[in-house]
Amino acid sequence: MLGAQHGTCKLTVTMTRIRSNKFRLVFSLFLLMAAVFASASAQEPAGEKPLASQVKDWQALLDRYEKTLAKGEVDDDRLVEIRAELASLRLEVRSAADLARPLVQSARDELAALGPPPGEGEPPEAAGIAAKRKAIAERLANMEGSLKEADLVITRAEGMTQRLQALRRTRFTERVLSRGPSPLSPAVWRKGIQEMAEGAASLRQDFAAWLTGEGAAAQLGQMRWRLPLAVLTAVVIAWPLRLWFVRRFGYVELTAEPSYGQRLRTALVTGVIRTLIPSVAVLALYLGFTAGDLVSDRVQRIIEPLAAMLVTFFFVVAFCRAALAPGEPLWRLVALGDPGAKVIARIVTAMTAVFAIDAVVNVWGERFEWSVELMALHNFVTGLSIALLLLVLLRRRIWESELGTARWPGLRYALTLLVYAIPIAALPGYVVLSRLLAIQLVLSIGLYVLVTVLTKIGDEFVNHTLSEHAIVGRHLRSNLEVSPEGIDALNLWLTGLVRLGIGLAGILALLVLWGAGGSDLSSWLYEAVFGFKIGNITVSLADLAFGLLLFGGTLILTRFVQRTLEHRILPRTRIDPGVQHSIRTAVGYLGFTLALITLVSAAGFDLSQLAIIAGALSVGIGLGLQNVVNNFVSGLILLAERPVKVGDWIVVGEIQGYVKKISVRATEVLTFDSASVFIPNSELIAHPVTNRTYADKVGRIVVPVSFTYGTDARKVCETLMRVAAAHPKVLRQPGPSVFFKEFGSSSMNFEVVAFVADVDTMKSVTSELCIEIDAACRREGLSMPYPQRDVHLDFDPEQLSWLLARLGAPPLSPDAPGAPRSNGA
Repeated sequence: MLGAQHGTCKLTVTMTRIRSNKFRLVFSLFLLMAAVFASASAQEPAGEKPLASQVKDWQALLDRYEKTLAKGEVDDDRLVEIRAELASLRLEVRSAADLARPLVQSARDELAALGPPPGEGEPPEAAGIAAKRKAIAERLANMEGSLKEADLVITRAEGMTQRLQALRRTRFTERVLSRGPSPLSPAVWRKGIQEMAEGAASLRQDFAAWLTGEGAAAQLGQMRWRLPLAVLTAVVIAWPLRLWFVRRFGYVELTAEPSYGQRLRTALVTGVIRTLIPSVAVLALYLGFTAGDLVSDRVQRIIEPLAAMLVTFFFVVAFCRAALAPGEPLWRLVALGDPGAKVIARIVTAMTAVFAIDAVVNVWGERFEWSVELMALHNFVTGLSIALLLLVLLRRRIWESELGTARWPGLRYALTLLVYAIPIAALPGYVVLSRLLAIQLVLSIGLYVLVTVLTKIGDEFVNHTLSEHAIVGRHLRSNLEVSPEGIDALNLWLTGLVRLGIGLAGILALLVLWGAGGSDLSSWLYEAVFGFKIGNITVSLADLAFGLLLFGGTLILTRFVQRTLEHRILPRTRIDPGVQHSIRTAVGYLGFTLALITLVSAAGFDLSQLAIIAGALSVGIGLGLQNVVNNFVSGLILLAERPVKVGDWIVVGEIQGYVKKISVRATEVLTFDSASVFIPNSELIAHPVTNRTYADKVGRIVVPVSFTYGTDARKVCETLMRVAAAHPKVLRQPGPSVFFKEFGSSSMNFEVVAFVADVDTMKSVTSELCIEIDAACRREGLSMPYPQRDVHLDFDPEQLSWLLARLGAPPLSPDAPGAPRSNGA
């Protein structure tokens, strides 16, 4: 009997340790957050003790751990505690070393400020300076030695942690691969059934004794009507309330297909509603029985895990049905047909029931010290039930798409092989391995589903936050003037970051699920966040994230300053709009430079190493990036000298239009055809550029006009001058002019020259002047010529005779000009 109880305890402890690993990540993450905030907020000196004294304490602690491990009789719980203490020790040592390094650097700076010691043959330095040099050198040597000893402590702790991990892996492998009672043995079934019968009989006796007790009978007499009436009242009130909530916030009728966001919100609401009311009823019954001391301690130990598992069952089933929405295909979150959704919902419900029963039985077995045979039978039945449900879930028919093709065939085949391994491993007696495969496989699938749902929730949250209806989205569009393309890009980056965070959390949870220790993960996370070395370079994700945060904040502040200058300050001044744009652009360049410097300094990069990188980049700039640098410098020159400003009408070669934007690399010119032409800034500096609006916006109009020969030229000049002077948009100073330009081949050519205040009105004023000139010439009888052309046709006599014959004209006489001559003439 003692051997059976020892085996029972061993199997129960094994199961408990396997399950307890799943919850260590949460505790470890809390420890990590506490370490983060402690190291970030408490920037104190290097502890209450000097670093050298702390190193001695750490070495003594490691020596005690070495002695404990040398005994060889340390249980798993103590190994876990030692590993957690070692992880905490590594964090403490790293934190103390990080706080001491600035002191070491300060001592080095002090020593460098004194300069090099005098060389041989040089006059000695002052005694006070020599004493200070010696004291600083000794202090520096002591601190550097303490830092090296701290690194040695970390190395010892890491080596001891690796030994502990190897030892725990060995023990875990032995437990998992240990062979226990086989479910094929009849003796196991006889003993298990006999123990179940004895336990049920004992429970009936305890229940009968409790009922016949004086205290229980009096309390039951008092609550004979109250408890059933309270439960009935709760059901009568809660059930219609639940139906009303589901109809009000659940599957409402819509005229169009609901979006994914609407389906997701509806699934969350219906899941909470379906979970809340039955869970509250179960908790009310549990508290009603336990608060009034109606049940004995033995019965309370039975109903306590039962109540907890019922709440868990209601939660999982409610959210599963809310996500799959059997009978409501429009509100389904996954692309499944209605039959497949119903089957999966039933399988998940049954699987949750199996897990709930398994958890309750495990707690009962641990509390009442069941035998190894009974626990082996329970684990075999649980694993077999899970395997059968998974085989039903992995059927091809459930995962067929609308086109008839099955989804994820390779993954389903691999999972099917693992599912078959569950009962096969249990039959010869490897019950722990079978149970581990069953539980971990189902939990891994559930973790994948949870990560997928959280990813969808994160996507919807980002989309809603950046939409026009949210406060953040409206602020980005109105105050910061972020374009739709910028909103899309921001949405892409934020969605990617959210997905990355959820994916990393899922990977950490999967590692813990399959046996990784929480303290190990805490150590890995600490090293990743607070610094790990790649060669001689220390990379700190925390510093990098802080630098990126400052970089983004500086850019946002720069954008805010630019917008304030553009809309509130500069419009109230008399500064030219092009100069205003130059000021705004210069502020943007300055803000970006400051943000970049802030990022580099906050991330902890060594500027001396950056100088080496900059020297290497200078070679690349001289070879391949010279055009980019040339355009950048040319852009700065354009902003400083302002030969071209935003809004100017420029002509560059065959391209002319208005300057729309001067950026780092190129200048955008909007042509009169509404086409954007990007001209490199170096072209505007190195080649001639015509700026029609450099000094002012006055424009010159030239209208050519032609008249027939014989027209009075003075009358023409007076008429054209009168028309030009009468136009309201033609400037009086300088006034219009009319010129007799030339005698053409078929006309006398004149020009009307006028000036307008705004070059943007040149085309419209030219059109109006042409209309008025045409009307005035009609009134004054001034005729405009048609072009005259003399056409000479060169035919030989035979061609001319043939042409006349075809036209029916008489032939030419021999004496007519051009008539053909005979040979004897």
